Amino acid sequence: MLILVLTVFIFFKLFYSYHINSLFQRYELHSQLGSVLYLLAAMLFVFANWGLEAVKWRMLINRFEPITFTTAIKAVFSGVTLSIITPNQIGDFAGRVIHLEIMNKWRGSFVTVIGHTAQVIVTLVFGLFALVFFSNDFSIISNQSYVFQIGLPIAFLIIGFLIWAYLNLRLVYKKMSALTWVKKFEKYIDVFAAYSKADLFQLLSLSFLRYLVFLSQYYFLLKFFQVEISFLPAIACIIATFCVQSVVPSFLLLEIGLRGVSALFFFSMFVNQTEAVLLSAYSLWIINMLLPGILGMYFIYKIKS
Repeated sequence: MLILVLTVFIFFKLFYSYHINSLFQRYELHSQLGSVLYLLAAMLFVFANWGLEAVKWRMLINRFEPITFTTAIKAVFSGVTLSIITPNQIGDFAGRVIHLEIMNKWRGSFVTVIGHTAQVIVTLVFGLFALVFFSNDFSIISNQSYVFQIGLPIAFLIIGFLIWAYLNLRLVYKKMSALTWVKKFEKYIDVFAAYSKADLFQLLSLSFLRYLVFLSQYYFLLKFFQVEISFLPAIACIIATFCVQSVVPSFLLLEIGLRGVSALFFFSMFVNQTEAVLLSAYSLWIINMLLPGILGMYFIYKIKS
């Protein structure tokens, strides 16, 4: 019953809070859709997107509990379902670990953190590209170019350190485990020492491939809604939008609105097509989150029943 209520609530937010139906109506007044092949490509890439995430999660969990790819994909979709309705997508952890039969659920959640961190690091690395691309425009607008002259090297150093710390997670854990307050949770967080540098590099590589997938999806949707923007600025805007979404806290379904606002902020520098930009952003959320989330409801129901 709760799942049914949540489904109704999601569609209510889409059509009444974010007026996606009105966006389509305004769009159709002065625009035409592009080739349907772009939309089909974006939808087909959903399988690559969540398939890669399932491979990542299975790789992590198999160290403690052997699971099949089918179980991993069910867990990932269940995580999508709960992430939609929780702040900062924290429900993703709970949605995944309910499919575990042997491993402690708290330990499973911390294992999931390792996979999520890899994706965030890749997002931030790409974000540097967007920062460099927009640095000239932002410095002109703010008349404070020195901020970027100082800020860019610092950003590179911080992200470089994050990559080093991630690849040396065993060493970081060893240093942290000496702290008294950390020892209290050692039986749960010792999973951070379970993976070699090669394992973690493989996770980063899979996260990189997954990033390219939803980067391509976004670009396909821009082409479908005929947003008139060159390739390089389009990629920079997409990357910047993803970066904002990953670092700005989101609360429940406000994330949908954040996607639209952040996309408009960057794309409006190049195009004046509000409806097309918003429809591209919202469509990506529907394809990548809402549809898998609906399927995840079934998997959660099966587990609970």
